[in-house]
Amino acid sequence: MTSPLAASSQNKGAKLTAKQGTWQQLGEACRQIRHKVFVEEQEIPAKDELDDKDATSEHFLLLINERAVATARLTQEGHLGRLAVLKPLRGKGIAKKLLLRILEHCRRINLRQVHLNAQINAVNLYAQLGFKVNGDEYDEVGIVHVPMLLDFDSQLLDATQHTEQTLETALKTTGQLRIQGQEQVYLAIKVLIQQASRNFSLETPNYLDTWFDEASLAPLIQLGRRHEHSRVRFLLAETREFSRKTNSLLKLYQRASSYIEIKQSHSLYQTKQQAYLLVDNRHLLWWQDYQQPRVELYSGDHREAFRLSAQFKLHWEKSLAVKALQSLAL
Repeated sequence: MTSPLAASSQNKGAKLTAKQGTWQQLGEACRQIRHKVFVEEQEIPAKDELDDKDATSEHFLLLINERAVATARLTQEGHLGRLAVLKPLRGKGIAKKLLLRILEHCRRINLRQVHLNAQINAVNLYAQLGFKVNGDEYDEVGIVHVPMLLDFDSQLLDATQHTEQTLETALKTTGQLRIQGQEQVYLAIKVLIQQASRNFSLETPNYLDTWFDEASLAPLIQLGRRHEHSRVRFLLAETREFSRKTNSLLKLYQRASSYIEIKQSHSLYQTKQQAYLLVDNRHLLWWQDYQQPRVELYSGDHREAFRLSAQFKLHWEKSLAVKALQSLAL
């Protein structure tokens, strides 16, 4: 899997690309970087650098103008390791970009914890991303290491309490926020709906009035009427019970069925837990579990918003009409 990343300020004009895959797919490029860094520079025996975990791990690469410059791997047990950046590019934020990419992957696969053994000179880098020391220092192949742990649940518990103003400010830049608590999630949804200027999309296993009410949904009618290209779309995996019970979305649909679209997702694309909300294909609110008050907000044309916009487009094209709603349309 390949995706474009923004070029760093130190490499203006350079194309920075991320790749992710198996050892069979990326192993040769990963091995070359690791050999230069671990075997040639740090004098770690080659027999200790390669192991049987490579065959079963997920591997990550960063490339500048198609040249591989950094790598790392994530084992099936959630252990992050073999992080290596070519010497000329160290200190330019390359390692941090790669780690952020890996942590996004961890969240997508519902990984609760990530473990690693940090070389002592890299502890501060990991700490900036939320890792905490989780044991005593020890020597491995002649280099001092320390175990570290990133617990996503604990990270969410420490999340900042946001206001409408701080959320509006966050939407002006490319970034990521962790939001927890029913009131906080509701506020984030309200702000996103208010900020929508072109389209609104929601894909979820089930519709929940927990996150929406008639007041927060009302601006979607004006959004749908704004111009001919405006779209307000809801994609639900479960529609039978949804269409039988009174809820805020059904009331909205009855008021403005010409502007509100509700469809059922195809069985091939249905998820049991994850949900996401997109505004103008620029801002993304993502639930790991749609019933839990914990979300990630990706703002300002973040690549996750780009990725899920493409996914929603595909899922919508394959979706099905909800026959039970036809009698509700005005």
